[in-house]
Amino acid sequence: MTEKKSTPVKTGAGTGKTGRTWRRTPPPEHTPSTQEWVDTARQTLIEEGIVGVKIDRLAKIAGVTRGGFYWRFKNHTELLDKLLEDWRTCNTQPMLDVLATPGTVNERLSRLANLYISEQGFSPAYDRAVRAWANLAADVEAVVQEVDAIRIEAIRKVFVEGGYDEDDSMIRARIVYFHQVGYYATGLRESHEQRQALVRSYVRVLTGRD
Repeated sequence: MTEKKSTPVKTGAGTGKTGRTWRRTPPPEHTPSTQEWVDTARQTLIEEGIVGVKIDRLAKIAGVTRGGFYWRFKNHTELLDKLLEDWRTCNTQPMLDVLATPGTVNERLSRLANLYISEQGFSPAYDRAVRAWANLAADVEAVVQEVDAIRIEAIRKVFVEGGYDEDDSMIRARIVYFHQVGYYATGLRESHEQRQALVRSYVRVLTGRD
């Protein structure tokens, strides 16, 4: 492993005392950034599962030594923590944003459906990979459950603001969300055009409104 190099700095000038502190030098220019490591880990997770997200494997993909990894992370656990946070942000915030945009219930759910279909701001493959990871790690499962609750709550608010009562809003929100999770879990294959053609009907069924 490449050792993190430090530069000695003299201290105590003009005080009659001498001493040294240590300042870490910057990493080599070719060393991938923290986000680049996370991006590589994300793609590897999607393609190979969590078993493939190993330091040696990622370093090989990045074209650097293991030492390049340790310029950015203390250990493998820190990378996994950042990967999980990346999933929380990248695959959830866009959903919250489209749901928070004003409009009727049908308009807001239609925007959510279009987000799913376009896969711009939401990656079903990333979601599936993290859920598979959660089956192997209790701490990851806890994060997934927390994120699921946040997403469902955002959908529930749409129904509440649309005039549905509390119980009806929660049930409809769960149906909307679990339907989408199940759609990806079953591996159903449809073109964007096929899915887009059904959005209006799906929304009408899920809301009970035209």
